[in-house]
Amino acid sequence: MYAFIGIGQGGCGLLDSAFYDKDLFKVAKPIAINSTAKDLKNLKHIKQEYWLGMSKAQGFIDGTTKNLESYLVGGYGQDRTKSKDDAERQYSDLQEKIRYYLETRTAKGKEMAVQFAFLMTSLGGGTGSGLSPAIAKILKDFGICVIAVLITPAKSEGSLTAKNAVEALNEIYNYADSIILVSNEKISYAQNIEALFSRYNDYIARSLVDICEGMTLEQIDPSKFEGNPPVIDMKDFITATSFLDTHKPGFSVIGRASDNIKDMLHYIFPVGGYKEIDAIGLIQQTMLKLSADIDDNAKKNLCLLRLPHQYLTSESKMINTEVVRNFLLEKTELNETHFGISLTKRNLATATLISCHSKKPRDFEMLEESAEKYKG
Repeated sequence: MYAFIGIGQGGCGLLDSAFYDKDLFKVAKPIAINSTAKDLKNLKHIKQEYWLGMSKAQGFIDGTTKNLESYLVGGYGQDRTKSKDDAERQYSDLQEKIRYYLETRTAKGKEMAVQFAFLMTSLGGGTGSGLSPAIAKILKDFGICVIAVLITPAKSEGSLTAKNAVEALNEIYNYADSIILVSNEKISYAQNIEALFSRYNDYIARSLVDICEGMTLEQIDPSKFEGNPPVIDMKDFITATSFLDTHKPGFSVIGRASDNIKDMLHYIFPVGGYKEIDAIGLIQQTMLKLSADIDDNAKKNLCLLRLPHQYLTSESKMINTEVVRNFLLEKTELNETHFGISLTKRNLATATLISCHSKKPRDFEMLEESAEKYKG
């Protein structure tokens, strides 16, 4: 079982985009944490039972509490220091609330049902950047693997957001098993960057959902298919995004590409007509759409290809997995790839790629320079 925890406006927006796919509820528990009731009420797919409000004066408030907005007054703006101080002051309350949300009641009593948690937040604002390190520590203390999905601000968003992002990432780094960076610099070309946030969230969320559902709900038994297709799981995910020698996460980026499996005529007449899928071409597309720009070569990577069952049962349509694996290996310095295939019920073939690096993206290096100027 997974936990998907969104913190602050940006993190909750990404969380909400992920649970557009109702199947995700089968394998994941959502928690939306924010200091502003208005932002929580704007969520479309995460209901009140999964909300947790952060009150400046009264700790953490269950989302079903009557008159919730009376407890959540004003939010934190970009004041990371105040958010962090309040989280530390109310740490034990936060810890118990997180435990309550993630535990499952069984005949034996209460048990921690979650093994992996996706911690999603934007690092530029006040609530997410101040609160997320405390939650990462709590999850780690519970023995849960922490996959931090961190949205970093564009340089144009200002030096204070840069300072927040740098400080928060440095703190989260101490508790995370994996770090996936999502840079707003990728959409900074728009005159109104906020207009693209929703589409960007959908893209990143769809990538995460493909990984999670592909490795659980639609994972295959290789012995039942010709060619013994490879499979991957969350242990592969953690291995692919961290370094065993240092016991620290790398700096990973994520990308996704898809292709229709039929031409328009065969969608109208849905009998046969499955076209060949260029798996390597699909993966190359993901490399052009990664969530941040990285200068150094990937140390290792992970790729999940999701295909309708026809591509695993029809010899003429089968993917040459050895060729794909060798292509992925060539893109890594450590000669390490984690490549798997899973099923999908959609009329799409999708490739989701995670590329792990030892250095931070050049987008983040710009933020570090901006943060130093702000401190000065």
